[in-house]
Amino acid sequence: MNTPLTIFILTALAGFGCLICGVFLLAGVGWSFIAAAFSLFAITGFLRKGMTSE
Repeated sequence: MNTPLTIFILTALAGFGCLICGVFLLAGVGWSFIAAAFSLFAITGFLRKGMTSE
């Protein structure tokens, strides 16, 4: 397995984990988890675009 694919999978899983954690907390810290999830999804999108443009 190559390195960009590994980083892609890890950031996607971390994004989903942060989103689920943020939804379950949904108080002060929960919104921070939701914001972190969206930033991780943005990173995942850039990685996916970079991997498919080869």
